[in-house]
This record gives sequence, structure tokens and C-alpha cells, in this order.
Amino acid sequence: MMNGAFEDHLLQSYSESELASHILASPRAAPISSIRLLSSNLIAKHYTPDILEDTIKVIEVARQSGIRAPCIKRIIRHNNDAYCIMERIQGTTLEDAWPKLSWFTVIRLILQLRRFVQILRSVTSLTAGSLATGECRSFWLEDRYGLPARSGPKELTHFLTFWAGFVSIRREVKSPAQGSVHPKGRIPPTAGIFVLTHHDLAPRNIMIDGAGKLWLIDWDYAGFYPKYFEYAGTQNFDIPKDWSLFARLWWWAFVWITVGRYEEDARVLRHIRSKFTRFSAGRRFALLKYGGPSRHPVS
Repeated sequence: MMNGAFEDHLLQSYSESELASHILASPRAAPISSIRLLSSNLIAKHYTPDILEDTIKVIEVARQSGIRAPCIKRIIRHNNDAYCIMERIQGTTLEDAWPKLSWFTVIRLILQLRRFVQILRSVTSLTAGSLATGECRSFWLEDRYGLPARSGPKELTHFLTFWAGFVSIRREVKSPAQGSVHPKGRIPPTAGIFVLTHHDLAPRNIMIDGAGKLWLIDWDYAGFYPKYFEYAGTQNFDIPKDWSLFARLWWWAFVWITVGRYEEDARVLRHIRSKFTRFSAGRRFALLKYGGPSRHPVS
């Protein structure tokens, strides 16, 4: 049982059950957030055990490479739950700060983020997925069946090709499409090596501390993917109502300079995602008839 208020300097001394009690007694960062505000200096984020392993690994790699990411202070596993206790970045998200930033500040942030992205892209892999388990958790690839861990270009192309050509469940029932048949229209490239991506560089996951230094938070979807996945992730948010037209244009310019411009490929990913969000089991009939890459069994 918890006795008294949580004290930062006792973090390593608490038992896992004591620490879990402190975490559960702490307020959430938002009503449905997985983050608990443990103290003014620490947060605790809830994870499923499989995602925790990948998050620990990618944050370790990022920090060792010179990217500013929250430092993990302790990990606990309690009653089938896992919590990652990490430093609480004192600052504001880029989403909140963006409309009020000066040109000079934006230029400083451009230089910082561009450097971070270059560091990430210097880490490469011949297969896609997270760093520890290789799971392909990208929200651009998450239909009901997913892709196997450490999928290669062939598997990724199969997925993108199917969904780009998908029309309806009725059509799939009558004549399932083979993944090897390319539909009309663009299929984003998957040849070559995959680069390490944060994957969710929306402004809510970029923070500015009191010294004007840029931090990257929320690494849950990070892994090896094509470069354009990073660009698509920077657009994966609802533009706040207080952003003026100028602020929106300035954000697009900020992204193009730091991440690169891959709008055609990102547009295809958004279109594919809209399809499998509506018809998550759309690949079922093609997988049953022709086979193909999948993380979950087809029945």
C-alpha cells in the first residue's frame, strides 16, 4: 500500500507494488491518456509488455545518437501491466506554441529537427518494423491482418498494392484481387533500405523546453520504414482552430525543410488508411485464396 506522497529521490527504493500504487493515484495528463503525472519531474506511461520493449530500445538508440528524448528512469511490471517512468520535459508542445513563435525561433527549430531527422535516417535496415521485436505497428499498415514482423519490400508492396486497388467487399467476395496485380495509379516505392523513423512527428509530439531546445516524445510507433512514412506522420493531426492560414502554410514549409516533401506518397497512404479503416477485413478473401503476408491468422 502507498504511504504518503511520492518522492522523486526514492524512485529506485520503492517496491514495484508501492510504485504502482503511486502511479495509479497520480492524475492523468488528459482524461483518457495513458500518461500519469507522477511528480513535477517525472511521468509514468502505461504500456503493453510487447510495445514497452520496442519503446525502450528506440529511445536508447535515439539518445545515444544525440537526439533529445525523455530519459527512462525506471520500468516496472505489475499485474500484467507495464509502466515506463521517465523524465517530464518542462516546456510546451509545438502544437500549442506554433502560432506564437517568431521567425527566428522557427529557424532555430528547423535546424534542430532537420539534424534529428538526418541522424534517424542514418540508421537503416533491410526489413521494416520496430527495433526490438520487428513488429510493423505503423498506422499506415494496420488493417485487421497486419504485416509479419521484419517484413521486407515485397511484403510491404503487396500490402500497398492490394489496398490501393481495393474497391469493395462485394467485389472481393466475387473475385479476390491478387496482391501481385498492380492497380492503376501510383504505388509508393518500397525498394531499397528502410530508415529509422519516429513515425509520429505531429506537432503534439515535438516539445520546446525553456531554453528553446527541441525534444521528441512519444516513440511508440518508431521503427524502420520508407522515408515518406515520416512525412505522412507530420500531417497526422487535426489542425488547431487557432492556427491561421499563415501558420498552416508555415508548418508545411517547416516540414518540407526538415523531413522532405513526399506529398504524393503520403496522399496514397492516407487514401489506403481510409479504406482499411472502413473495411478492416478487406484482405480476407484474397489472403484465403492466394495467401500473402499477414501478422494475424486469417479465418
